Amino acid sequence: MFGTILNSWALFSGFGLIMIAHTLQGTLLNINSVFFNFSDFEIGYVFTGYFIGFLFSSIQCPKLIKNVGHIRVFAAFASLGSIAILLHWIFVDPVLWLIFRMITGFSYAAIYIVCESWLNDRADNQTRGQLIGFYMIVLYISTSIGVMLINIGTTTEAHLYILSSLLISLALVPILLTKKPAPEFTTPKFLSLKDLYKKSPMAFVGSFSIGMVYSALFGLIAVFGAKIGFSIFQISILVFVNMFIGAIFQYPIGKISDRYDRRTILFVLNLIAIGSLILAFIFGSFSFYVLLVFIGIHSAVSLPYYAVVISHMNDFLEKDEIVSASSTLTLVNALGMVAGPMLASGFMAYFGPYGFFIYMIVVYSVVAPYNYFRIRVGRTSDIYEENTPSMIVPRNTSSIGMQLATEQIINKIEEEEELSQ
Repeated sequence: MFGTILNSWALFSGFGLIMIAHTLQGTLLNINSVFFNFSDFEIGYVFTGYFIGFLFSSIQCPKLIKNVGHIRVFAAFASLGSIAILLHWIFVDPVLWLIFRMITGFSYAAIYIVCESWLNDRADNQTRGQLIGFYMIVLYISTSIGVMLINIGTTTEAHLYILSSLLISLALVPILLTKKPAPEFTTPKFLSLKDLYKKSPMAFVGSFSIGMVYSALFGLIAVFGAKIGFSIFQISILVFVNMFIGAIFQYPIGKISDRYDRRTILFVLNLIAIGSLILAFIFGSFSFYVLLVFIGIHSAVSLPYYAVVISHMNDFLEKDEIVSASSTLTLVNALGMVAGPMLASGFMAYFGPYGFFIYMIVVYSVVAPYNYFRIRVGRTSDIYEENTPSMIVPRNTSSIGMQLATEQIINKIEEEEELSQ
């Protein structure tokens, strides 16, 4: 396994630098959109732009990679992403920022697809699980570093914009100088939205709704912190806790979901999320540390939610359906992400900064009754005995990354079948 990781050092180092830059610029733009007095409506459509670009790239970039190759696509879109962040500093205008965020979203989705398909090509049945685990470690360490870099300079000056651009440009070096050949690329298969809903209504609704939560939560949490007067350091800690606590809880919650009906697990996660957000809304203004506790609780149940949704869907599928269904589920999740920032910013405009929490409470409260309905009308209570192994995926994975994770699940299913024979 270590040999495979060493052979993939260029991929991991390039991806790590990209993720540091991505988190830094997202936090930076969140804070500066408030400093530059963008209205709540303008903030909403600016940060929706990223997810629009991400959605279209997820559909179009696999075709582009197949035509021109991994390295050219990576170089082109890393360059575009590097340019886009500098344009935010040169032109401070919400309409232009919308365009720049769309370019950024398109570029980052392309980068994810390149990195994850390259990683998938390097993996085999023996090393895939460890490579996924190391990939997740690189992702979360990089994002943690990125959010803390916001403290090294003044957000309204050019330094942090330039640093973000430099990090993206630097990520090109190991990728372009690697001696390893780029992998053969296979365009991911997609199941139709209608067929996906028929296979697992709860997975479809859950994926869309948690996309609405994720885009607001990760796209606007620094905006919320800036609006209520937090310092730059406090905002960085808030964003860090929101990311890191959820990452830690993915594995234990996934393992719990292997033993019980996943619809019940989703319902419980939903209720805990609602409770933590209500408490954050009521008591969050009393103390920064009290707010951190409730944000951490919400993160602990919200980030694993998507992974449980995917695993629940896999419970209903044959092995040969899992990859295509998972690819489609990423698009459903991305559609939800497109809706999140605009709706959340509307709640913040009407209710004030704490409308950020009200928005997410409303989303969870709409899903919870449907979740309960699916428990009542769905399969029998002993269904957990047939559960597929749980899977852990980043919240922003591409369809290729989902393919990588689902192939690991298929391997586990085959191993369990061999043992039972």
